[in-house]
Amino acid sequence: MTSKENIYFFRPFLPQIDTSKLFAIIDEKGKLRVQNKNINCLFSNLDCERFDKIYNDFNRHLNLDFEPLHLNGKTYTLTPNEQEQLFQKIVTSWIYFYTINNLNVEVKESDFTHPYMVDYVLTIVDKKFGDDTTESLALGAKILRQDLKDYTKTVESRRMYYNK
Repeated sequence: MTSKENIYFFRPFLPQIDTSKLFAIIDEKGKLRVQNKNINCLFSNLDCERFDKIYNDFNRHLNLDFEPLHLNGKTYTLTPNEQEQLFQKIVTSWIYFYTINNLNVEVKESDFTHPYMVDYVLTIVDKKFGDDTTESLALGAKILRQDLKDYTKTVESRRMYYNK
């Protein structure tokens, strides 16, 4: 059972996002180029209409927690631009994963709890608050709605994986 405190939570009331206003979307030799200041992806097996539908489906299910974190008398948060960048990176990366592997794009809870999600968050919180600082770890865990100990263990294993 999902709840509003889970990263995967269906919110049908969210307004439709017009992806043509967020991205330059161009047909490129039968593939779909989607780009803006944060994203530059080339998708196979998608057209503009389908991309818009899938993007909105992700938006209605991906329940990141961007509320400010209050820690040791200070407040930590991502700017609206950083929030948008993170959201767009997560959604387009999952869409890319499905399309490059010729799979039907599905919005699944298991994708939102996959270790890749930590990778996406780390690129932003590490840059802003430093690698593996108390602030970056706590904010990353909060954004992904994970227990801090579990999130920290995942960060440690992702660091080991990339430092092979």
